[in-house]
Amino acid sequence: MIDFNFSSIIIGIMGKFLDEFYTLSDEEKYYRTLYLEGKSRAEFVNLPEEVEEAARLEEKIVLSSSYYSKSGDASVIVLKHPCYMPLYLHSHRFVEMNYVLRGSVEENIEGQVFTLGKGSLLILLPGFYHSIGVFDDETIAVNILVSREFFAFLDERFAMDLASSSFAVYESLELEKEIEALLQEEQIDDDVTAMRKEVITASLLLNAKRNGVLKMKREVDKRNEVYQIMSYIEENLKDVTLSSFAAHFNLCEQYASRMIKEKTGQLFSAIVKRLRMETACQLLHNDRLTVKEIAYKVGYS
Repeated sequence: MIDFNFSSIIIGIMGKFLDEFYTLSDEEKYYRTLYLEGKSRAEFVNLPEEVEEAARLEEKIVLSSSYYSKSGDASVIVLKHPCYMPLYLHSHRFVEMNYVLRGSVEENIEGQVFTLGKGSLLILLPGFYHSIGVFDDETIAVNILVSREFFAFLDERFAMDLASSSFAVYESLELEKEIEALLQEEQIDDDVTAMRKEVITASLLLNAKRNGVLKMKREVDKRNEVYQIMSYIEENLKDVTLSSFAAHFNLCEQYASRMIKEKTGQLFSAIVKRLRMETACQLLHNDRLTVKEIAYKVGYS
């Protein structure tokens, strides 16, 4: 049972860990230089090499990024979204919460574009493609990444009813204390850090439910075909086949194969192989799994 009495957790001198967010990092300065030179394109993003190949799609979709794999199996991760980072559509297998500490950001979620201002919190469910735009020195946007299992627990416990949504936006929030406390735990990283971050995240969501204004909420509806294709393959990567894909979308296999090639520029088998290899690379960071176990997890007997 998680103890939601977080008063003993959100402590310390406020601003100590947030201070570093108010100065552009070397990575952000690199992106700013590209932006000023008119080179703000997905192929310049400092992510693993899969981004380069994923940009083959007109939408520049990142199929599966190992950008956050350095954080291991943590159920909650917090970091700053880099200013001037080139726009690229991507999806994740976890819940991503974007909070605007200062300024404003532009969000594009599968073609729906809107602006988030100071005090706004976006909660984006897994599998939905989006991009985040921050193109000035002043804006500070924080990304909080939450495992789908832990978020599902909180969503049900707090009756937020977000499980059937693609995203929700809350406004008029002051979450600096929670963000600061999460950053503090990132620095400590001891044997209770993971649980403390979960408690703080629970506090953050309760704050959103009690004090925030639910400005926008989009239920899962009919999506662009390319998003449907990629999401289905990612969600069923272990045992997906062309036959199961075709059956799910009520198509014959021949037409399904042709449609996938037309919409994504790749054969079904190439997409599956690539996603399995990317997932295996991420799992290899986990020294508790053997190569045999990893192979099984990604769909190889």
